[in-house]
Amino acid sequence: MRLIFVTRKIHRGDPLTGFIFGWLNALAQDLDVLYVICQEKGNTSGLAQNIEVHSFGKEKGYGKFRQGFSLFALSFSLAKKSDGFFIHMHPIYAIVSWLPAKVFGKKIVLWYTHKSVDLKLRVAHALIDTVLTASKESFRLPSKKVKIVGHGIDMRKFKPSSHIPHSIFHILSLGRISPVKDYETLIKAVEILVKDRGIKDLKVEIYGRIGLPEHQAYLDSLVGFVQNANLDEVVDFQSEVSHEYVPQILSEADLFVNLSQTGSIDKAVLEAAACGVVVLTSNEAFEKPLKAISPHLFFERNNPRDLVKKILELKNLAGEERSKLAGELRNWVEREHNLNNLVNLIVAEFK
Repeated sequence: MRLIFVTRKIHRGDPLTGFIFGWLNALAQDLDVLYVICQEKGNTSGLAQNIEVHSFGKEKGYGKFRQGFSLFALSFSLAKKSDGFFIHMHPIYAIVSWLPAKVFGKKIVLWYTHKSVDLKLRVAHALIDTVLTASKESFRLPSKKVKIVGHGIDMRKFKPSSHIPHSIFHILSLGRISPVKDYETLIKAVEILVKDRGIKDLKVEIYGRIGLPEHQAYLDSLVGFVQNANLDEVVDFQSEVSHEYVPQILSEADLFVNLSQTGSIDKAVLEAAACGVVVLTSNEAFEKPLKAISPHLFFERNNPRDLVKKILELKNLAGEERSKLAGELRNWVEREHNLNNLVNLIVAEFK
């Protein structure tokens, strides 16, 4: 079988898209050839030999019109020798690739995990054959084309490692710095913990970069908040980290906090859970599965006092209880969001 995988960026270790490497190599094991068409091509070392990477030109400085034409031309040239298109996240790619796919009678499968529903998604949905998504909350357009298949976490890469006990309770948050990530609620909770509850053994690290240039003001406001509250010794803003080093960063954490309001399954939470790190989130997509494991793992959105309550509950867990909870979280990811399972389901769509 030969498939075409269309995605935004291929660059080993990229903080946002580096996980695609694992997806591609896992898919390639079940295929004769995997053709990858990407908007931007970076470091591709480490990809399997049966993976061909073609770029439609962002890294070459092509404008949007030329990129679109290049995507169309690549889709047309590869469609005739493939068994179908797998479009990752961007509906516009499905729209551009639709005509080449239909000329040669090839199936188009769209992967989409976001609550946003815009005109491009509606058009793409009308054109494609199937939508694969991670959860009910991750695709909000009513459709009979949708199949809920879970996410794709590389369980061999994200696994528990020896955690050296330390005297400081280490909270980690990782992701883009943007208003939808609601970091201010975390900082408000930290202020309550330190000033009202007298917690001294606490360290919070936030890894990430701004999502868009206009989000710089949001980051500046967070840094200002921390400084004005005299929390500089507690809250530390770190730059983005290569995806290759995320498991190492996670291994140092006692608790992973996610405040994303995207409403879709956030793979950062799944990666942390796969590493055996206890997770705590207000993301609605996780409410049902996490509450089924423990009520301590979910807090009310925009409610720093509820976040404080849950942090203290988890901080005070006995070692045996923490280990049991960590094991249940990893088992949940392995059962519901395992990359190997996802690859099998993707390949099955084209048989």
